[in-house]
Amino acid sequence: MGATLVGLPIAPKQAHAIEFLVESHTLGDAYQLVTSGNRLLNRWQVHQMLGLSLWETPDEDGIQHWSFTSLFRFDVDFGVTDEELRDVPTLNRSLPSIQYAYAEGKGLLGGALDVRVGRQLLNDTIDYIMLDGAKVVVKLPWYLGVEVDAGLEVKQEISILAATQLELDGVRVNDGIQKDNGPVAMIGASLTTRDLPYANYRLGYRRRFSGGAVNSEHVGTSFHQRIVKGLDASGTATYDLFNGRFDRVQVTGRWRMADFTELELGYLRLLPSFDADSIFNIFTAFPMNDANMRWRLYPSQNDRLYVGGMVRLFGNEGYVDGALTGVTPTVIEAYGASGGWMHMFGPKGRDGRLNLDFSWQDGFHGRRILADANAVWAISPQEWELQGRFTAVDFKDAAKPLRSTFSVGYQLGGRYLINRAAAFAIIFEHNMNSIQTHQVRLYAMVDLNLWL
Repeated sequence: MGATLVGLPIAPKQAHAIEFLVESHTLGDAYQLVTSGNRLLNRWQVHQMLGLSLWETPDEDGIQHWSFTSLFRFDVDFGVTDEELRDVPTLNRSLPSIQYAYAEGKGLLGGALDVRVGRQLLNDTIDYIMLDGAKVVVKLPWYLGVEVDAGLEVKQEISILAATQLELDGVRVNDGIQKDNGPVAMIGASLTTRDLPYANYRLGYRRRFSGGAVNSEHVGTSFHQRIVKGLDASGTATYDLFNGRFDRVQVTGRWRMADFTELELGYLRLLPSFDADSIFNIFTAFPMNDANMRWRLYPSQNDRLYVGGMVRLFGNEGYVDGALTGVTPTVIEAYGASGGWMHMFGPKGRDGRLNLDFSWQDGFHGRRILADANAVWAISPQEWELQGRFTAVDFKDAAKPLRSTFSVGYQLGGRYLINRAAAFAIIFEHNMNSIQTHQVRLYAMVDLNLWL
């Protein structure tokens, strides 16, 4: 069972030098899992998030130069047993954290400089990390900009009030003893285009290091380009300087042939690399090559159709004799197809929505077939809604046949909206399969979004 309180902003009705925003989000849920060993796991969780922000009233040019933004989080699990605490060293009953808290200045020095200082999330071509530090953006002439960022990577074991899943993989916990608990510094810089019509290009560099040793070092680039009206191309690439190889190359093209249809083609070459001081780097891996296609149709304003397919190649050609046992092909294939239909009842789905999706994958590592249907029915548009979902998945694991199973799940619920300022919802979920024989969840949520 859950309760959620989202968005309690408080701002003065008249302009002042400083404006304030307070957001509160409370979520509680209770559920049980019955494992294949007939063990019952109970979870009684409460998640509290509080956002505190303030910013300047815009000047005569409409620019808000200075602001402060933060989000605090506190998680409690009353269902964790003493036995689980002993078996899982990183498990906690309660965990307070600061997800982000930074001061930001925009349009400084006549609009040429942006600055952000504090705990922040960085998301770009190279990676997605949590950082305690600073980011500076300098806007140059000729449609160019330079970004520089530096600081310490946020690590749950050593940072202040930190709970993050964004750390690089590496040597973590062994018999309850933390092996990789030193601070990791990060520096990076990027050259970007800005304010170009129909185009965006970026070239960046980032390095992590601790105690004089390199943890990771990458160069990354990305682009998006309108070629002609209706035809766009985009792509990304990252090069791992430590391992001396491209670890990700992705190219996508989208062609809007007519108002009612478009075609999307994509290629992905993926060769993941771990933290430079990780033990996992002793295991070599060869790239996965993935080619995919999706064709979309829009037969009416209320209907959306798509069909797609993919071919995936896993290469073994680099392994020397004796590294692999038995008869193993040098190229292992996987393939699949997908399709779906969405129909909206009333203008923009005002009276309800129906979604049907199907996907199939086969080849390397086994087979997966998925069918999903979900619907929303507005008994009273923008006031009362009922919703339901049914999902069936059949999967076969070629490497571990005991993990193969057929899973069925469904959801039933409803929502009541009040003038778009509040929503009350309740959802019941039940999943069944041979690995987790029963999984039952009940959510009750209250969403508020009020300006006072």
